[in-house]
Amino acid sequence: MKKMVLRPVLAGLVCLVFLAECSGRSGGSGSRQDMENFNPTGLPIVKEMESFSLLVDDEDDPNKKLLPLFEKDTNVRVDVMAYPNNAAVERKNILLASGDYPAVISGWLLGQHDIIRLRDDHVIIPLTDLIENYTVNIKEALELPGVREAMTHPDGEIYTIPYVVDDPLTKFNPWINTVWLNRLGLPMPTTTEEFKNTLIAFRDGIPPVNGQRIIPFSASPYTFRPGVLAGWFGVNASDIFAMIDGRLEITIDRPEYREFIKYFADLYANGLIDPELFTQDQMTWISKGRMGLYGVSYAYTPADFASTITDDITVNQYAYEALPVLRAPGVEKPVYIRASYGYTVFRTQAIITDNAKNPLTIIRWFDYLFDQTNSLEMFWGPVGIRFEQLADGTYRETANGRNQEVINQVTPTFFWAMPKFVRPGTKVKPPEGQLPPYNSDDMRDVLYEPYLDEMIPQSWPETRISQQITQLTQAIGYYHSQKVAAWISGQANVDAEWDAYLANLKQLGIDELLSLQRGLIGK
Repeated sequence: MKKMVLRPVLAGLVCLVFLAECSGRSGGSGSRQDMENFNPTGLPIVKEMESFSLLVDDEDDPNKKLLPLFEKDTNVRVDVMAYPNNAAVERKNILLASGDYPAVISGWLLGQHDIIRLRDDHVIIPLTDLIENYTVNIKEALELPGVREAMTHPDGEIYTIPYVVDDPLTKFNPWINTVWLNRLGLPMPTTTEEFKNTLIAFRDGIPPVNGQRIIPFSASPYTFRPGVLAGWFGVNASDIFAMIDGRLEITIDRPEYREFIKYFADLYANGLIDPELFTQDQMTWISKGRMGLYGVSYAYTPADFASTITDDITVNQYAYEALPVLRAPGVEKPVYIRASYGYTVFRTQAIITDNAKNPLTIIRWFDYLFDQTNSLEMFWGPVGIRFEQLADGTYRETANGRNQEVINQVTPTFFWAMPKFVRPGTKVKPPEGQLPPYNSDDMRDVLYEPYLDEMIPQSWPETRISQQITQLTQAIGYYHSQKVAAWISGQANVDAEWDAYLANLKQLGIDELLSLQRGLIGK
């Protein structure tokens, strides 16, 4: 559909035509929006109650807290089908196959390839003109640098509702046991050689914990890619590619990456790396961390694996702090993977299907959710219980805002997976007279920001290109991960196999994959 700039007097007519086209094209149950009942601005969204169906993954009762409040404001009732994630995915697949799918599918149920397939099958409707003419807050989110570009498909349309949230600059990193550092009188390591010596000191100087030998370094099996630490040697090899000097480049074929693998293999050979690094499951990793066995572990936060050492949330509750970005010999500037520029855009959190009878109502309901206070309520619960809005427009926790019983009663888990817009830099102040909680993300961001690289721009490939990229990525990724595990664990030697490894990457199509990826992002 071509871009349209609607004059207010024509908006209703154009939308009637738009909806009729959607219904006729899809053969779904869509019908013309009742424009007499619809308010294009202000609240309520509709004069007489309207409803729409929504499938979402959730393990809580979605109707007991925020939803009734939102319904009262908007006059829109949401008929929620909520299931735990696995059951919701299965339900989504059944409904899509039957054609009797809901007006909206939201949450963590769709990936990029799902969106592309549903777009090509005309199951989801384009939202570009609806957003342009009937939203305020969603448009504001799209104007943040990079957001509109990330959401827009090659045909110029937006098919999903963005989820934009204030976020750390990086998300996963090594955390080091500072209690052990202090016990052994060791400084925080700043170079790869110092880090090795620190792990040796942990191995030799920390006695068994609960009858178990300590583990100098471990990592979550689901989030750790060894190449992320190759940035210590000057190249971010957390993925096959990275942005280097403004251009997409291959990283897993570089000499710096080979030097990192040799370094990490040496740590493994010296008993400094968890022998189960490549074989353990998530629960095994967590259980060893809860026992207090780790000198260093790679994770989103120490809370993922460590036990608390204090109940005071205003100080570091764990024995772990972010390990600085280390510097290998001869490296002028190490690098580390950037997760965001202060906010993250999730692109697949909600679609409006061609079975929707009232898309204008739905898009305005989501725009209502994107109001700043409403979006914060979707994290915290209703205003006035855990937090309040002050006269100057800022927010503060209430006196009971940190009471765990209150948190359990009002936390709206139903809305965590739903699109929202938390403006970058938005903070909720601590209760009057209290200190803010210790924020490990902020501490890490200050430490890591000077070393963070450029993010690879997001894109929506056409189906054929997407399939080619998926096939090549899977083949190259599997081969690469198998070789890295063998090299680090000592089952093979990286120097002896490097030339053959490079030849195999080319045979598997790494140059073709690079060309396809560059074509998508234009860099």
